[in-house]
Amino acid sequence: MDKILLVDDDRLNGKLLQKRMIKQGLDCDYVESGKACFEALKENEYKLVLLDIMMPDMSGLEVLSEIRKEKNNFELPVIMVTAKDETEDIVRALKEGASDYVTKPVNIDIATARITTQLKIQELFKSTLAINEVQTITTMVTTLNHEINNPLAIAIGNLSIAMQKLDITRIEKALEALNRITEIVKKIEKIAEGDLVKSEYSGTTNMFKV
Repeated sequence: MDKILLVDDDRLNGKLLQKRMIKQGLDCDYVESGKACFEALKENEYKLVLLDIMMPDMSGLEVLSEIRKEKNNFELPVIMVTAKDETEDIVRALKEGASDYVTKPVNIDIATARITTQLKIQELFKSTLAINEVQTITTMVTTLNHEINNPLAIAIGNLSIAMQKLDITRIEKALEALNRITEIVKKIEKIAEGDLVKSEYSGTTNMFKV
């Protein structure tokens, strides 16, 4: 079950909302401050944060700003909880990376629907990254296979001639080509181990150079 974190300095309201979300089938933890929020995020893996804007020590907007330094809104969606007349705060929150917002008093059905929507978007994003990784691996393996063919042909050709003429130079060239193949095979092994797996946004051009 996806685990979410509720942050609200009003303990009574926070605990009540937590119980209502649990009844909706959500696995929800509750903390009362921005500091406690950061501690919880370090200790647990949450799929989403439901964050009150109005908190005394550290505002929800400040907490949001710190979260976005570490994770984007696909990695960790943040839904802000605001009063109906906090239009400026809502706009600012959305500009600073809030995924969505709900207004007080929180309608549990609306909140649940928006949480579910953000979790689905997050899963879709992860699925897209997984597809990109598979495509990257396919491209890398195809490129490395092409790289193997050329030195392999050189090695075979030079060894064949060298065997007939005992040509040391050609034997050396064959050994160089075989060493090249060895390096390429090592790269393919790393791909199999996941060491070179990157999304297409990271680029793959430099990975092919030995």
